[in-house]
Amino acid sequence: MGVLSVKYNFDPRTKLIIVLCLSTLGLILTDIYQLTIVLMVGIGISNFFGGNFFKLLGRLKKMLSLLIFIIILQSLFTKGGHSIFTIGSFDIITNIGLNRGLGYLLRVLIIITSGLIIATSSDRDMIQGIVKLGLPYEFAFMTAIGIKFMPLLIEEFKDTYIAIQLKGIEFKTLSLSQRFKISSYILTPVIASAINKSKQLSISVENRAFRVYDQRTSIIDLKFTHMDYLLLFMALTGTLLTLYIT
Repeated sequence: MGVLSVKYNFDPRTKLIIVLCLSTLGLILTDIYQLTIVLMVGIGISNFFGGNFFKLLGRLKKMLSLLIFIIILQSLFTKGGHSIFTIGSFDIITNIGLNRGLGYLLRVLIIITSGLIIATSSDRDMIQGIVKLGLPYEFAFMTAIGIKFMPLLIEEFKDTYIAIQLKGIEFKTLSLSQRFKISSYILTPVIASAINKSKQLSISVENRAFRVYDQRTSIIDLKFTHMDYLLLFMALTGTLLTLYIT
């Protein structure tokens, strides 16, 4: 599959439509097994296009602990179902809460997989693909910038986290209230840095006369190949059949 994905230069519109199908199924489906299948299909597609889901997951391993913590919180505030873990008369984890938490985790992983599929195309190709789908250029530009900002924010988060660890603060030894307090110390500089970068970007864009003309031209000419049509047919058919069955 890796040879096939390199041989054919897939149209970015094909990837966008596949991502739309995966995201739609991730939002609509509620069954854990169905969401797991959608995630596995997404991982296979991302690998087919040249992405590496497990390598990306290794970079985001610190976020996984936060996601697991959210799963536990969601289970705590979900009433009903059979108790799995109880302290005294208080149900900590129930089967319904666990299912909802796992559903949340699977949806987040599906979104991450979708982003990885989009990242296999260059920014220019992706912007032109969004424009070719009939969406405004401004929307395509903001989408590409948003995708490009995510790795920068992750790096900022890592740097801030390491800086706090270098001060002798170990998260594992802190209480729950202390962890929330330290988390605010991590998020504040990351958000401030994102705001500063967005200001610098807006100045740079204005200096380049962004949106001076209503119509923009491009040297990139996108064309569907027979492989694009085949993948689109499979993606749309699979999505419609899944929605019809459920």
